[in-house]
Parts: sequence; C-alpha cells; structure tokens
Amino acid sequence: MLFKRFRKKPAARMPAPPAPEPEEQRRVVRQDGPDSDGMVTLSGQGWAGDLWREVPVRVPWRVDVNEFLSRRPLPYLWPDDAEYRAHVDADEHPEQLLRTSWIDAFLHHPDDSVVIQCLRDAFTGDNIANLTSVADILGYACAPEVKQEAAKAVWRADDAGVHWVFNVLLSRGLIPSDYDALSVHEAIRHLRATCPPERAGTLQSELGGSDQD
Repeated sequence: MLFKRFRKKPAARMPAPPAPEPEEQRRVVRQDGPDSDGMVTLSGQGWAGDLWREVPVRVPWRVDVNEFLSRRPLPYLWPDDAEYRAHVDADEHPEQLLRTSWIDAFLHHPDDSVVIQCLRDAFTGDNIANLTSVADILGYACAPEVKQEAAKAVWRADDAGVHWVFNVLLSRGLIPSDYDALSVHEAIRHLRATCPPERAGTLQSELGGSDQD
C-alpha cells in the first residue's frame, strides 16, 4: 500500500491539533481495495493530524482529481465529525482549506495513478502540509515514476517551498527525518534531474547552504 511509505511528521511543524478523540475512535483502518461504496479507507497516521486528527479518511478509489477538486461545495473529509465541520466552516477560506486537505489525502492514496494525477494537476506548493507529504514521497520507497513527478512538483513551489522540502529531506530542523541515506541520495538525484535551468541557483543554495529559518 502506498501510504505505508509515510513517516509520522513532527507535530512542531504545524499548529497543535485539537485534543485527540478516545483511543477506540482512533483505530487505524487499512484496506486493500474499495468497499461496496467504491471508497477506500486511508490510515490517518503520520499526516492527518496536520489537517485535523490522526483518524482514518475515506476517499474515492477511482477518482478524477481535477473534477473532484472542482466540485462546489467540496465535501468534508470527516463529514460525521461535527467539531471538524465547525472548524472548517469557521475558517476564513473554508473551500481553500478543504481543497488543501483533499490534496493531502490524495497524495496518500494507495493507487499510484491518483498520486501522480494529484502531483501533476493539483499540487501548487503553497501549503506546508502538502509540501511535507511531497518530501515524504521523495524520501520513502515508492515507484520511480511517482518520485519523478514529486520532484517536478517541488520546482513549482516558490523558493520558500523548495527550502521547506530540502529541510525535511536533509533533516535540517529540530526533529530529524527518518529517511535512510540511500533514499535521500535518490531524492536529490531526482531533484537535480528535474530542476529547471532558471532554478539552478536555488538548487545550489539548498545543497550547499544550511537552514536559515
């Protein structure tokens, strides 16, 4: 399953989530295919806490990412959680919050084709949660074509977004990442290969500099 590649992200990178629900409600659900409704349940471990809480998320098994994200209104990720719905509704830009959250969910989809769709067509590089998930795609074992698309996506982010991804990959922070050295080397190779000529200076700065944040 594709989502097994993701590590638990340090909570310090994002604002602290609301208090967790009782343990029995936080049980991780893993599923190898769609249920009778054509949905698949993703584990929320290691990433959903950046959006709300580390609880399972149900997503479509077969999905056109662009079509889904163009729906208005976008559905809630946890429609049965009244507190979560109130949290979204109280946001200054609820549709943008939902879009960002669904992008992060699709980046954890077990079908590589959905992840690639999301990287190509939806990822914009302007959200920390999405950037961290892309860094995880690069830093953990997954199909080479997915890593390549993730590397291309990084260069669509601005310099601050690129800096964030390199900080995560190279453990330039208070809490080190747990990628192995070979995976990081491979990630850097993909980032070098996909770097546009006009971003060569940014690449050199990231590989030769240190975290200035």
